[in-house]
Amino acid sequence: MSLSNASMLLSNLNDADELLGLADVAVDCGFERVWLAETGGLDVDALGAVIARTTPLEVGTSIIPVYSRTPALLSMMASTISHLGGGRPVHLGIGAGGQVIVERWHGVPFSKPATVTRETIQVLRQALAGGRTDVDGKTRRSHGFQLTTGPAPEVRVYIGGMGPVMVDLAAEVADGLIVTWLSPRVLTGFRAQFSSAVAAHGRDERDVKLVARVYASVSDTPEVAREEVRKELVEYVVSPGYGRYFASVGFEKEVEEVNAAFEARQREAAVAAVSDALLDEVLVVGRDAAEVRDALRAYAEAGADDVMVQPVPTYRGGNPEATIRAVAEAMRN
Repeated sequence: MSLSNASMLLSNLNDADELLGLADVAVDCGFERVWLAETGGLDVDALGAVIARTTPLEVGTSIIPVYSRTPALLSMMASTISHLGGGRPVHLGIGAGGQVIVERWHGVPFSKPATVTRETIQVLRQALAGGRTDVDGKTRRSHGFQLTTGPAPEVRVYIGGMGPVMVDLAAEVADGLIVTWLSPRVLTGFRAQFSSAVAAHGRDERDVKLVARVYASVSDTPEVAREEVRKELVEYVVSPGYGRYFASVGFEKEVEEVNAAFEARQREAAVAAVSDALLDEVLVVGRDAAEVRDALRAYAEAGADDVMVQPVPTYRGGNPEATIRAVAEAMRN
């Protein structure tokens, strides 16, 4: 196994210098790709441009909500990063995002997510090919826009999502699908389903990548990261979409108890309801590469084309630099 099967997601990091320093660590360890997330902190556009210009890394986004940037602006961002990187591949991950983020933070209606995503990709494909856009969709319209910098053929478009509609959409029109919180146990069956969907749309599965995000921490105190991530998981379990997912893979009891405690404003009880079994399913922790090697490699063996590892941040008990170095050792040896 080589590092071509793995990448790093530098997310939940609030200091730009730290993030850029970790990108340098990824280069030092031999990684080819890093991904950046965009929620309420650091801006993907600026950071992606810096990384593309100053390192040999391919840059990806995981993910940008389709409601927060117009398709034309997304194409400009991806094209800029591509040109700054000398034409290296750019991995543009987009998705619906969360309803709270879209409606409360951005003040935009969270409606027709699959349609918005499909029509965003239609505009992106036309713009990135260098032509003038001509899309008159139900939710996205663009006519006559053209990138003055010319085509950006090495921009690959991914969809982030786990529901059946988004998964099928990715199989039909995207270059890849990004999934999160899937354990190798779940990923094995998911891989088969996704491959079938890709084939049903008349495509070769080698052309549509499955990227699995893995939350991981390698540090001297893995138990601290476990308990901090247990707290973090409450935020996801009470989110309707993720709650339905966790219930569907065997954690109905946890979803019910976490939600009941959360609605009763009993935060400690909600955290306690996140079982060790659920935590073990979605988090890889250890003190060194040897302790996480099998767990990380299991994702590739279960069918992930790219094991996208997100280091648990320092403020949640992780050690991102140690994690990056350990992941590189684990996936290489």
